[in-house]
Amino acid sequence: MPKNSIHVEVRKTRDQQFAVADAKRRLEGAYISFEKLASNIQENIVEGKEAQLTTTYVKDGKLKESVKMVQMLYHPTYGSKLDVQVKRTEPVKWEEAIAYRYQFTKEEFHAMVEEGKTVLFTGSSLDGQTFQKLAYYEPKLNNIRTKSTVSANMYVLGQQLTASQAEKLNQGQEVKITIKKTQKGPLTYKVRWSAKGQRFLYRSCEPMEQQKAELSALAEPQKDPLNNTLKG
Repeated sequence: MPKNSIHVEVRKTRDQQFAVADAKRRLEGAYISFEKLASNIQENIVEGKEAQLTTTYVKDGKLKESVKMVQMLYHPTYGSKLDVQVKRTEPVKWEEAIAYRYQFTKEEFHAMVEEGKTVLFTGSSLDGQTFQKLAYYEPKLNNIRTKSTVSANMYVLGQQLTASQAEKLNQGQEVKITIKKTQKGPLTYKVRWSAKGQRFLYRSCEPMEQQKAELSALAEPQKDPLNNTLKG
């Protein structure tokens, strides 16, 4: 397809994942004007990040507020779509905490709402297919929000995840990823998955391990040459 085709859009930023034209069309379908959004909100949307939109409207002679969380998503079979979740007027109750035909347990609900934890659960489609999702409580929406899980075909720091690593990340655990070829030699990082941000979070464990090694060496009993001579 020629570059000057009306169907070709040049990527504007390195993190852009969706075409601006596609995002505009999806937002218009949800009665949201892409052009009226702030530039940083526009960037977040085409980069696949969630964006909170607050609008006001008049109903029954009163000014009311509407809060929505929108995010462009991609499905390998159906293509792109716009996920829209509207803020609840009251915080969700345990009995109402249902996602993809899955009723969260009281323990899971408490972990999300009271402890701010992310929960891994198995949902199902209308045709009975099952799949795993991640869920957490979003105070900005007074509701449970769901996100995609980490899969074994994803790459982290240039390394493809194993099925075991993906499973641990989805359970909220950290995994160690080692970059073997760097200017400083092999570097190891502790990696975890942020369901809310849909991104990997890294922290180097090299300095910490080096400090532990040094402290361990200092804690070892120092040999006293004089004592050794006397004992000999």
